Amino acid sequence: MAENKVLNSKLKKFYVILFSLIILLIPIAFLFGIINDRELYKEEAVRNIEQAWAQAQVLYPPEMTLSIGKDKKNPKESLELGNYNVDVKIKTEIRKKGIFKVPVYTADVALKGDFKNSYGNLKNIKSELSFDVTDPKGFTASPQIKIGNENFQTVEVNSYAKNLTMNSDRIPFEIKYQLRGLNKLSVRPSGSVSEISINGDWKDPSFEGDFLPAKRSVTNKDFSAEWSIPKIATVEVSDKNTSEQMYVSQGNSVAIVSVSLLTPVDNYRMADRAVKYSFLFLLLTFVAYYVFEITSSKKSPIHPIQYMLIGGALLIFYLLLTSISEFMPFLLAYIISVLFTVGLISCYTYFVLTKKKNKNFTILITVAMFLLYAFLYTLLVIQDLSLLIGSFILFVVIAAIMYATRNVEWYDEN
Repeated sequence: MAENKVLNSKLKKFYVILFSLIILLIPIAFLFGIINDRELYKEEAVRNIEQAWAQAQVLYPPEMTLSIGKDKKNPKESLELGNYNVDVKIKTEIRKKGIFKVPVYTADVALKGDFKNSYGNLKNIKSELSFDVTDPKGFTASPQIKIGNENFQTVEVNSYAKNLTMNSDRIPFEIKYQLRGLNKLSVRPSGSVSEISINGDWKDPSFEGDFLPAKRSVTNKDFSAEWSIPKIATVEVSDKNTSEQMYVSQGNSVAIVSVSLLTPVDNYRMADRAVKYSFLFLLLTFVAYYVFEITSSKKSPIHPIQYMLIGGALLIFYLLLTSISEFMPFLLAYIISVLFTVGLISCYTYFVLTKKKNKNFTILITVAMFLLYAFLYTLLVIQDLSLLIGSFILFVVIAAIMYATRNVEWYDEN
């Protein structure tokens, strides 16, 4: 009867710890908000640099028309792009806005190829060559345009015209220009076969888009990549959007190849993922101290306020990680944050909770926390195996708790 009247002290303490964990969910929510705010602040810095420099660039294929049609109101006839070669050489630099560093580039672009001429002998026919990029503000000088060995004259910003006299089934062209951009450079393939080459002095490129490079080389100083894409492959890469379907139906490509120059580790993304494991860390740490309480031969009760202080120290880790990683590599910031956090909790355990009477538990909790943080970093960097590793580690933790509490009399009030 006595067992049914009142919960024993061990169960009461369990509920107190559970309530403390629920309370600590509030600062965890604030941590997500802080990381999100810092990320937005970084995005604002990127936009400011983008406004003064240029945004990420997409290089669109050129188009050529001949004023040869019978329709007097619209006499222009489009030519089909044949061979298409793109050669890009990227030179990068770092621009700063406050504490944030953003990679920008200047690209030397050379577009070469030919248009298929199905109109036979051309005699003094007005032709117009046009091309486009995402942000024309990035041009550092006027592009150089050639048809055969003759230069074109500028009609508009990105449109060039000249009267052609030619008797050939192919009309060769060459376009050269220098272009600024931010973070990423993309190329839209076109023509019968697109031969694309992109080289740069960035050591951590990310190859994105619809096609991976056929050849690539990445060193600790630079990179080079090559694509060879037939027209049929570009037409098949289409979107369900109506306007893009129309673009494909006209024989153009909606496919894209891209090289991203973003930093390899996004500290805010990593910190956000780390916070998602914060409740698990709190739970495992509180369980460790709770098991110590109920299994210790020397009665060492831990007050709920002390549990909250330990929980606060664990959560401060994520603020340290986020703030320090803004100034140094993420791994170094992670190590420093772990040393501060584990050092603080270990000292508090030895000098306050055990009052220097239980060195073994202090050593045990210190080693356990280092292992937990090593486990967390493994989950952050090896995302594909995180579920497998996490499941195995949790199984080991539960087994260790079951072993440590094997002799506990749960209904014993004494």
